[in-house]
Amino acid sequence: MTYQEELIFGLKRWLKKGIDYLGNREIDEFFKDEKSFDASLYTILITSEIISKINKEEELKIKYKDINLDELEKMYQNIEENDNYDMNYIYHLLSEVFPSLLMLIEYLSKK
Repeated sequence: MTYQEELIFGLKRWLKKGIDYLGNREIDEFFKDEKSFDASLYTILITSEIISKINKEEELKIKYKDINLDELEKMYQNIEENDNYDMNYIYHLLSEVFPSLLMLIEYLSKK
């Protein structure tokens, strides 16, 4: 597996983990589960780091040009608001952004 393939594989793996940690839970129920919450924060951190590495690979930037890599790279930075976690943003990432991003990456990977 090439370095670029490893990056995409890792990104898909960590996106799936974040989706799985959330499951079908509503926001209040999810944030009461400290282990899932902590695991999700770590997932967002790792995902941001992988996207940062993908963003440095010209071939991948071209292949995944439909994805706003610059904005996604800042995901982890954006989860804090005034020294507190922005719970709505975290939930939005896990419930909407991660599933959409995973589907788009899987689609673009097949091209």
